[in-house]
Amino acid sequence: MTSVPAHSHYVVRDQIKLHHLDWGNHGCHPVVLVHGVRLHAHVWNDFGRRFNNRFHILALDQRGHGDSGWAAEDSYHLEDFYRDLRAVIEARGLSRFTLIGHSLGGLVSMLYAHRHPEDLERLVLVDITAGLPPVPEGTDLSRISETPPPRDFDSLETATAYLGRLLSLAPRPMVEESVFHGIRPTDNGRYTWKYDPALIRRPRPVSASMNLWDLVGAIATPTLLQYGSHSRVVTPELAARMAKTMPRCSVECIERAGHALFTDQPEAFAASVERFMAPRPAP
Repeated sequence: MTSVPAHSHYVVRDQIKLHHLDWGNHGCHPVVLVHGVRLHAHVWNDFGRRFNNRFHILALDQRGHGDSGWAAEDSYHLEDFYRDLRAVIEARGLSRFTLIGHSLGGLVSMLYAHRHPEDLERLVLVDITAGLPPVPEGTDLSRISETPPPRDFDSLETATAYLGRLLSLAPRPMVEESVFHGIRPTDNGRYTWKYDPALIRRPRPVSASMNLWDLVGAIATPTLLQYGSHSRVVTPELAARMAKTMPRCSVECIERAGHALFTDQPEAFAASVERFMAPRPAP
């Protein structure tokens, strides 16, 4: 496994230790990365390796994920995740940064952008919009994300083979790295996923009283919405609605990619973000 030039840091909120990776290069433009449900901060490692010499990159482990602490089962709501992100941002003294959020992390990022527009220079939403496609009631769209529901394995190789079948478009090293950082040993000598099993049982984190379409319509931050050509979470129709609803939203489809498009097509994902973050000529 290639060594990762990132350092672990912790911020405590509500007695929960919130872990995040810091790739260094302080003083450069900050980029904050927020993963999706059942994933972890290390899913952004490829992006970090590509750009840690140009940006100050931080990647969060959201509560109940990766190396962050677990919460009570009724404390995995969008407001909880947002307050965690805010706590890390404040503790690190960040301002005028780019916020990149995938799936659940994208919903958290929408809420953050709505409440703190003065903090953000750019916003990237990775395969997530303010709505969901029409699916039968009870469909768990998160199950097509990178990490499947918990089960145990007799070895890392077995877990990698299992995840590789789910991520058939992804480069093998990306799958191996995700497993290496996203799995933990159990007391009986086997391995299981790191995230809190309560995340499987919890309902969608957005409260019924929150209208996300109204929320994103008020976000004036320059925004890039990326979605995978094979995604079942973002349809072309939803992407078009986001572009119409958000004042400054551009859309890019990443070909041959599913929901975890940064894992399926890491080069295309990175190139898309790089184009979006390129300095704009003065008017």
